Amino acid sequence: MKKIQYLFSALLLAATIAACTEAEMYENTHVYHPTTAVGRQLAENCPVVAHMYADTTFLLAVGVEQTDLAFEKSNGYPTRIYVTRIDLKQPGVKLSVSMPYDADATANFQKQTLSDMATYADRPGHRVVAMINADFWDTGNMDIRGPIHRGGRILKNTFIYKATLPQQALSFAAVDDEGMPLIADSADYRAAAPRLDEVTGGGVIMLRNGQLSGLSYAGNDPRSALGYTEDGVVYFLVVDGRNQYWSNGMTYPDMGAVFQALGCKMAVNFDGGGSAQLLIRHPYAGIFELHNQASDGSERAVVNGWMVTVDEP
Repeated sequence: MKKIQYLFSALLLAATIAACTEAEMYENTHVYHPTTAVGRQLAENCPVVAHMYADTTFLLAVGVEQTDLAFEKSNGYPTRIYVTRIDLKQPGVKLSVSMPYDADATANFQKQTLSDMATYADRPGHRVVAMINADFWDTGNMDIRGPIHRGGRILKNTFIYKATLPQQALSFAAVDDEGMPLIADSADYRAAAPRLDEVTGGGVIMLRNGQLSGLSYAGNDPRSALGYTEDGVVYFLVVDGRNQYWSNGMTYPDMGAVFQALGCKMAVNFDGGGSAQLLIRHPYAGIFELHNQASDGSERAVVNGWMVTVDEP
C-alpha cells in the first residue's frame, strides 16, 4: 500500500511540475513585446501603459513616421493612440498652420474637414502628409479662442477666455522664425509674437520643461495634442475615446506622461471630443484618410489645424 501511495505522490508531483512548466511557457509566449521604438519607449517608461498588445510604425515621408498603439491603461481600460513623429531637421519637412480653403482669413472664420483642408493645401513642393485639428472655437459665433499666424502673417492676435470654459484659451503652439517649435502660456504671447511664423491657440499645457504640469480636469476623453523635444522633434498625439471596447480616452496627466516618455520638453492640448482627428496621406495609395476612429463616427469640420508638409513633386 505504501508503495502505491509513493507512486501516486510521485505521479502527482510530476503532473504538477509539468502543469506549472506549461503555464509558464504559455505566459512567456503570450506576453506581447513591442516591436517599434515608440512602443518600447512607452512600455518601458510610461506608467499609464499597463499592458501593450499592438504597435506598428510606418513611414509617411522621409522624416515623418506614424506609430499606432493599442494597450491596456493602468486603470484597466483599453486605449488606442496615434503618434506622429516629425523631424523638423529633415530637409523639406515643415510644420505649419492649416485653415479652411487654404485662405488667410482675418474675420468671418469658417470650418472645413481636415481632408478638404489638405486637398486645398496640397501642391508640388508642398505635399501634405499629416494633419491634426488645433484650436477651440465657439460653435455659435465662430469665435476662435486663440491667435493665428500663417507664414509670418498675423491673422488674429487675441485670446478669448471665458470662465465657463476654463480649459480653453490658455496657451499657444507656434513655429518661430528659425523653424523651431514653441509652446507657451497666453501671457507670453505678446512678447513672442513678432518672431512667430506659425501660431494657433491651445488649452492646458500638460508638460513643462519635461515635467508634468499638475493641471487636470475630470474625464477620459478623445484628445489631440502636440509636443516637442529639445532638439526640435515634434510629436502629434491623438487618442480615441468614448468607446469602451475600442478606446476610452485619456486625461491630461495621462497624455503628459506619454509625451514625457517620448522625451518631450513641452506638450499642449488642443480641441478634443469629436474634433480629435488625425489625417494622413496613405503611404501606398497616396490618398488622404482619417486615420483614427473619431468619436463622431466621421470627420468633423474644424476651424484650423497643424499640418506637416514635405518638399515632393
